[in-house]
Amino acid sequence: MNRGVGAIWSGMLVVTVVAVVPAVVNLLRRALAAARNIEQYSAEILAGGVGIAGNTESVASLKETIAVAPGLLAGAQSIEGHAAAIKSALGATGEGGEAQP
Repeated sequence: MNRGVGAIWSGMLVVTVVAVVPAVVNLLRRALAAARNIEQYSAEILAGGVGIAGNTESVASLKETIAVAPGLLAGAQSIEGHAAAIKSALGATGEGGEAQP
C-alpha cells in the first residue's frame, strides 16, 4: 500500500472513531430516550382513554331517556292539569265540604 494512501486511510479511521462514532452514539441515545417518552405518553393516553370510555358508557342510556322524554312530559302535563282541577275543586268548597257563595 502506498504511504499516502495509508496516511489518508489512518486519518479517516481516526476521524471516524473520534468524531462520527460518538455523534452516532449520542443520536442513538436521544432516539432511545424519545422512544421511551413516547411509550410513557402512550400508556398515559391509554389510561385516559379507558377512563373516558368508562365515563361515557351511559350515553346510550341517555339516548333512551331522550326517546322516552315526550311521554314523560305528557304525563307531567296531565298530572299538572289534574292537580289544578283538584285544587279548584277544593277551593270551591269550604273546610266542611260545603260550597262557598
